[in-house]
Amino acid sequence: MPGKRLKSSDLIEAFKIVHEVGTCAAAKKLRIAFEHENGCAAAVQSFHAHMPLSKMRSDLEPSFAACFRLNDYNLQISRPVAQVLISAGAIKESDLTPLATREWRAAMYDGRPHLPIHGLMKHGRKAFTSLFIDTAQSLKRAASSNSLTTGTLDGAESIVKGVGKSIGHIYIGCLSFYGEVTDVLERLPKLYDPYSDIDKRKRPQIDGFSSGARAAEHSIWHGLKDGVTGLVNKPRVGYERHGVLGGAAGAAVAIPNIVIKPVVGTLASLTWLGRGIYAEAKQLSHQKDSNSSDRLSVFTPGHRRSSSGSSMSNGDTSPEGQASLQSGLRIDVCKQILMEFERIKHAQSTRSSSSSLNEHNNLKETKKHNKSKRILFQRQRSHSATPH
Repeated sequence: MPGKRLKSSDLIEAFKIVHEVGTCAAAKKLRIAFEHENGCAAAVQSFHAHMPLSKMRSDLEPSFAACFRLNDYNLQISRPVAQVLISAGAIKESDLTPLATREWRAAMYDGRPHLPIHGLMKHGRKAFTSLFIDTAQSLKRAASSNSLTTGTLDGAESIVKGVGKSIGHIYIGCLSFYGEVTDVLERLPKLYDPYSDIDKRKRPQIDGFSSGARAAEHSIWHGLKDGVTGLVNKPRVGYERHGVLGGAAGAAVAIPNIVIKPVVGTLASLTWLGRGIYAEAKQLSHQKDSNSSDRLSVFTPGHRRSSSGSSMSNGDTSPEGQASLQSGLRIDVCKQILMEFERIKHAQSTRSSSSSLNEHNNLKETKKHNKSKRILFQRQRSHSATPH
């Protein structure tokens, strides 16, 4: 309660409530609970309980957290283990892919209503920048080139790139304009339907093509369902809330919704499908950029771990010796890592060869069975064609 509105009578009443037996007992329970609570231990326990240990634990040697993945062998390994395998020649650095402990995916579109021209203005501004500002700067750099041929080629490339980008932004802006118009149409029943809250649903979160296609499917289905079931639900809800007049109002609202809801749902399905395609393209572009520019390096320049507890010298040219020199792990640990990896590698090659052999045998059996069926069929035909 604000201090300006506090009165003496309210303060007296509050003191009376504080001194009641039930209030004092509840306060005593809270005091005892606070005294026996270890906040730091509970925070640490909660932190460790929510850690994705299955994605952090390294295979082959668990001392360090995993940061790389070997897809060919279904292994996740730490940087020292990767250094051991690469130094010993067991794998190549190109075989490694970065391991994400958790994938953070933000929704491409929020649930806030926008003006129908919001996306068109946004992408129109990008198109203007690409065509008249970025292209002009590229032409200026091309004109300052020492070679006439190189300058001409760079200028032509910048013009084509600028025009292509501006056309792409205008196209996306038009699609955005269409999508925002359908968003307005989806909210249109709120203007004339006093019982539109019964059709309210959570706005879809689009992060790829699959979620966009699913949202498009739901848009069509919900449009048809709400249009048909509204003939019963709208009068019923209106009657429950406002009596006979409410039932009549619900029936009057349900009649135009038979047409409006399915049409709007069908139009909105194209919006959600287009947003899914756009989000998928953005994700593929982001993954391509991250794989090319954000690749983790196995060997940090100028850094080498000190091999604690190792009696290895720089003259040791054995695979485990070189691996220990690069990774800082003991020689016996490196040897164990290499032996375990060779065992996994041999087991996988054995499984793949046995599966290939089984597929080959199955193919031979299938061919043999088909051949026997064909021979039997030919015999039956020749037997039926023989005159009795």
